[in-house]
Amino acid sequence: MTKIGIILGSTKPGRNGEAVAKWVYNIAKQREDAQFELVDVKDFDLPLYDEPYPAMMQQYTKEHTKK
Repeated sequence: MTKIGIILGSTKPGRNGEAVAKWVYNIAKQREDAQFELVDVKDFDLPLYDEPYPAMMQQYTKEHTKK
């Protein structure tokens, strides 16, 4: 069976993508021709992506980002 990951691609505090990803997942899982899984990038060790502001603003709050 085909496996499809629905990627929740933001780790920022206050992210909106979680609700959208769950909505897509709940619709997709009704299909019987594929298996669907939520893949949340915050579950992986990606510390560069945990800042609350976009990088273009250069308002870093974490020491590992300021380096």
